[in-house]
This record gives sequence, C-alpha cells and structure tokens, in this order.
Amino acid sequence: MKTHRLLAVMALPATVLWTTPASALAQTSSSPSASASSLNVPVAALTLAGVQSYPMLSYGSTGAYVAILQNALNALGYDVGQATGVFDATTEAQVKAFQQAEGLGVDGIVGPMTWGALAKAVADYRQVMTVLTRPSSLVQHVEWKRIVWNGQLISKPVGFTYQGTAYMPIWYVMEALRKAGIASTWSGGVWTLTPPGGQAVDYGKISYGPGSAAIAIGQTVVANVPAVVYPDPASGKLTTFMPVWYVMNALQRLGIASTWQGTEWDMKPGPVVIETGDPSSNSTGSSNGTGNSTGNATGALPGGNTVANVTNATGSTNATGNGTSNGTGNATSLGNSTGNAVGNSTSNSTGNATSNGTGNSTGNSTGNSTGGSSGLSFTNVDLRYPAPSNINAQSINQFLLQNSSPLNGLGNSFMDAQNLYSVDANYLVSHAILESAWGQSQIALQKNNLFGYGAYDSNPGQDAGVFPSDDYAIRFEAWTVRTNYLTPGASLYVSPTLSGMNVNYATAKTWASGIAALMTQFATSVGSSVSAYVQYAPSNNPPAPKSTAEPVYYVNGAQGVTQQDPYYPNNGVPYYPSIAQGENQQFFGQLSVGSFGQPVVEIQRFLNQTINAGLTVDGQFGALTQAAVEKFQSQVMHMSNPNGVWTFSMWVQYIQPSQSNANLIPAGTTVKIDQIAEGMAGPYVVPWYHVVGYGWVDSQYIKLTNVYRVIVQNPAGTATTIPVYQVGDLSKVLLNLHSGDWVVANSPQPSGGVYTIQIAAQDPVVSNGYAADTLLTGVIPANGTVSLVPQS
Repeated sequence: MKTHRLLAVMALPATVLWTTPASALAQTSSSPSASASSLNVPVAALTLAGVQSYPMLSYGSTGAYVAILQNALNALGYDVGQATGVFDATTEAQVKAFQQAEGLGVDGIVGPMTWGALAKAVADYRQVMTVLTRPSSLVQHVEWKRIVWNGQLISKPVGFTYQGTAYMPIWYVMEALRKAGIASTWSGGVWTLTPPGGQAVDYGKISYGPGSAAIAIGQTVVANVPAVVYPDPASGKLTTFMPVWYVMNALQRLGIASTWQGTEWDMKPGPVVIETGDPSSNSTGSSNGTGNSTGNATGALPGGNTVANVTNATGSTNATGNGTSNGTGNATSLGNSTGNAVGNSTSNSTGNATSNGTGNSTGNSTGNSTGGSSGLSFTNVDLRYPAPSNINAQSINQFLLQNSSPLNGLGNSFMDAQNLYSVDANYLVSHAILESAWGQSQIALQKNNLFGYGAYDSNPGQDAGVFPSDDYAIRFEAWTVRTNYLTPGASLYVSPTLSGMNVNYATAKTWASGIAALMTQFATSVGSSVSAYVQYAPSNNPPAPKSTAEPVYYVNGAQGVTQQDPYYPNNGVPYYPSIAQGENQQFFGQLSVGSFGQPVVEIQRFLNQTINAGLTVDGQFGALTQAAVEKFQSQVMHMSNPNGVWTFSMWVQYIQPSQSNANLIPAGTTVKIDQIAEGMAGPYVVPWYHVVGYGWVDSQYIKLTNVYRVIVQNPAGTATTIPVYQVGDLSKVLLNLHSGDWVVANSPQPSGGVYTIQIAAQDPVVSNGYAADTLLTGVIPANGTVSLVPQS
C-alpha cells in the first residue's frame, strides 16, 4: 500500500542515545582486536568516580597520570601541547591558571580538590555515543566510498551522511593508514595513532570541546569527535563511524594532506597545516570547496559543504530540527554494557525556533511516562477511542496558546481528524507538538509538515515533504496512522497504542514515552489524567472510523505548467489513474547502492522472481541487491561488464514494459489542478497533483503559476488564524484559514485594499459548514498582517 511505503521512511525520531561501555565499538567483528595501555586512553581514565585514588602531582612528576592531567587541561582550553607525561613548567603554569579560574588554591599542585574540579569540567564535555539503528531516517547517502593513499586505491568502504556531515567507518581508515606506516588502536572510545619513529608531529593549537570519542596521537588527545555507531552496510556488524573533517584535521598533524570529493578520500604526504576552531565557521584560504550543488554530494565539513582542502574550507551548519524527544526509557544493552532503567525523565521538544518545554513528566519503572495513576500508562492507551470530552477544539487551542504555539487555531482540525478516522485527538496534538517543536520548526512553518514526513536527508529542511495546509497534514496523519498502525491485520500493526506504534513507526526507543509525556501534560492542563482514557485490551471494541478514504486537498482554479522529465520520451511527464500506481510505475532516477524506496522494492521483487536472488524485499539497495543486479545483467542481459546499476532502459524493459507515449503529458503544457494528495516519489515524500483531463502527476514536474501560501506577519506567533470574508462584505466570514495554507490568486498584490483569493472547502467542520470541494471566492484585508508567497 502507498501508506506503508510512506510511513516506512517518514518517522523522524531515529536517533537512539545509548551509554556506550568502556570498550566502545570501532570495528566489525571481523576486524582485528585492539588494545592499549593506560597511556593510550588518558582522557577516558579521568572520571569523577576515580579521581580520589589518583596520586598528588607537582612539578617534576612523571608518568601516565601526568599525561591524563595534560590531556584534561588541553580539553578545557589550557594550552599544554603534547602530553609528554612530564610535569614541566608549562604544565605547572596551566594548572595554576585552571586553579585560579576555579577558585581553588593556586599552588600548581594537583591534589584531590584539583583532580575533582578537572574531572567535573571534563565530564561536562563528554557526550553519549549516538547509536543509529538500521534503517534510520537520519542516515543518508549510504554509498560506496573510496580511500586512496598516494594515488593507490586502498579500500572501498560504505560511508554515509549524518546531520549534513560525511562519516566513514574507522576500521577501514585504520587499514589505509597502515599503508602510510601509521599504526593505530582503538580502546575505551579513543582512537590512538602511532606514527613511525622520527615522524614529526604538530602538537600546537590543541583545542577541543564536546565529543563522544577521541583521536590521540601517541598519548596526546588532539580531538574530541561526535562519533556514531551504526551497522556497517557492507557486513551488517556494528562499527564506529567518525566525521571525515575531524579525521582529516588530525591527520594533518602527522603531515598527511587530504582532499574529499564527496565519494573519494585522497590522502598523501603533505605540509602540516592545522585548522582550528569551530568547523562550521568560515576560515580563510586560496580556494573553497563547494558542496551539495546537485543535492547528492556529501560534505566532509559539518554543515554539508565539501572540502577541497581542509585548510581553505568554508561551511556553515544549518541544521533544521524537528521536534525530538529526549525522554528516557530503559537504556538498551550494547555489547558488554548493562542497560539501566531510567525513570523521572523530562521530555523536551527541539527545533530551529525556540521550543517550549513539554513538562516534567514522570516515568514509571520501564521509563514510560504516565499520568500518575497506578498501573495505567499513556503508552498503553487504546488510540482508537476518542479522547475524553474535556479534549475539544476550545481546550486544544487554549493549551497551544498557553504554550505560545503557532498551532493555535487548529483545534477544529484535530477534532475533525479524530471524528473522521477515530484516532485520539490528544495523541494527534501531542504527536504534532513532538515532531514540530510546538509548530515552530522550520519544516512546520515553511512546509506545513507537522509530523516530520520525509525529513530524513542531510538537509531535512529541504527534503521534508510539503503539505498544502496544516489541516490537511493533521487529517493525513490520522488516516495513515489509523490505516496502517491501529487496525489489526495492517502491515505495520502491533497494537493500537504508542508502545505498539513505536515498533514500526520510529527507531527511537523513547518515541512513545515522549508523546506520552505530552499527552500527560495536556490531560493535566484540563484537570484530567490517564485514568480517563481507555487502556488497551484485546477484548476492546472501539468505534469504527467514519471514513477510510485517503484525504485530499481541494483547490479552486489552480494552474501550472508541466516541466521536462528527461527519462521519458520527448521529455514528457507521466500521469497515472492513482497515486499508488504512479509510485509503483514511475521511474524517478537511476538506482544503485544507496538508493531506497518503492522502486528498489520493485527491483528486488523482480530479481527474486526471475533469478531466485533470495533478496530481502526491504527497499534498501545494498551490496546484496547490487550483486543480484550484476548477476541479472550478466546472465539475462549478457552484459560483458555488469555494473549493478538499474537504468531507465532496464526499468521500462523489465519492470514496467507498459510505459509508452500514451500516458505522457507534453512538457510545457498548461494544466489545471483540482486536487492535491501526499505520496512518494522514489524515497522522497512529495505531493501529487490531480491534473484535470489526465490523472495524477508527481508535483516535481509541474510548476505552479497561480498558487500562493497565505502567511501572517509572524508565522511563529500565536495569531495564525486568517479570516476570509465574503466579497463586498467584510462583516461576513466565509471560513478561516491557517497561516501557510495554499490558495489561488491572480496576483500576490492586493487591489482595493484586499487580496482576492479562490479557495475550496475541505470539510464542513473546518470550512464553516460548507461541503467539501465547494468552490469559493473570498477576500482578505490587506492591512499589513498577511501576505501571499508564491508556492513553487
């Protein structure tokens, strides 16, 4: 089903934060084991629990604990330089500077008080290792990379992009460095490089802050790194990935120059030039790399820019956040670590704009947020039942207004969605808050995307799905959730609860408890608790939904011009009788390792049927799928040099041989659009347009010419409701719109003091009683509070 494919990639909370053990993973199980002496793990040794047993140090002291001290001072910004293990005059001076800053006795002697202050300060820099499960919507551009040493190809590992930054598996980098005579080991979250004897190392300008892992040269830590643990796509084993930029910078201290071209990492002997400071800041140089010019290049520099030379790189971090939950549940055991239950957690929403706290919810023994009633939990509420009567349009708007949310005014939309599809309105409100940072995230404000659909690329703000209105996004969410997650027998059904949804909706284990915390907060605000909600039991007999039909957004008078689709004959644009058929049959682009989505599903099914490939039909184009394609190309197509890439000619010959000129709209044709609905285009969430006289078309191939978003002056504020008045009578309100809604207009400029717009009623509940698809013309006063922005 269409919604199955959409929901499989839309869930945003995919980052799982687990406390990694001392033996944090660096390699797949097939890689050699590594060990290190205490001198090779100096920062890892500095813990609040252990400092009381550390010896007193002063000028002239030597040994491993001096190295620990020197690395800790470097971490905090005190310039010691190389950690030699010798307490020299420079170390003494920096100890005194630290003692003075901390209000300690300034004597240059490191005793229990100074050790404790150092350990506490360093602990503030420590981050929990991010562990990403597969598939994770946050891991993008999973593809083969190349590591080249001095012109020689060393290995072809699989890397990926995470939060706009290119990551590579460290084990393969360690293998490449061996070619340069640089041995390395991994232990306790520290990657230690040992250069050849006599190799010059630049230990100047050491300054680093937060990180979950460290890079050390000898016994000197030169960088803290936001490492990620993720299953190696080549082997399936958990392995540690590090951002390319940090490693390149560390290697320059060893005289190794690097260039990164998105898929190839070239290393060679070169001058030692150290780049310092925040990698997202602009530095000066003679050349600058460019990144993401086609949307496919992955950046080495955090923020997405590729680096032509790390010493000349420019870049900025433009992370577009969706609301995420930081609530805690049971810590998951990884490797030799032991999971610890965490209750009394606080759930927070985050985003680009300032978000409001979601309340200090209390967790039970399993980490689930509850309303405080013994034995009852919002994570076990049967979401097929309507919320209690104290959850209504008025209380929803009041709750949102009290929390300064631009979602204020959508109370009728949440209630309409509950009544149409029998999905708890408290859940819908809380889920929207979680994913959109109370409606203040950029994808919510710019794309009416309240539930994080499709925001899984290195630039979620760019790749998140677009919705024609917040109201439509809410109804669409209710329909997809009820159809796919809350209905027994559905492909993604586990149980009709947050806990049940969490299994297939999001990889983040705290997703359910995060929404439960918000439901608790909303229920409490109206004087209620979890005891007023129906707990799930197999014997429950919930009300049937009034509708099972996918919602559409009606438009009145919309026009556009078809754009060229280079894959089809004469650049024509394909159209289909249904969105589902279009998702299955349209060729959205060449498919190779790293591709994913429904087209990959179609290929995997075809290969299983034709050559008994035995592939798991998961929509992920990995090494096994590539091997099967190569086998097909060799055995069936008789290609002498199979490349494992599925092209358009292969698609129309083997997957969809029915494609022809008969179902193409010529490029440059002016068309009329009467309906919009959300769907997929390959792996991406996009609207589809119903073109009058033809059928459904992928919106990427139609340029709208008279469609605008109606925007209030402050879309992040709470005054986001827009009354539309009857033409010639500003005392009569036809209906209310919400900031961001799509409307049709002949011009974005007002005339006669008003904007004249064409709209269509969506549903009587939200359209002032007008039947769905009723065509209306109204006006909005041009008083400086509203503007029309072209929707491209």
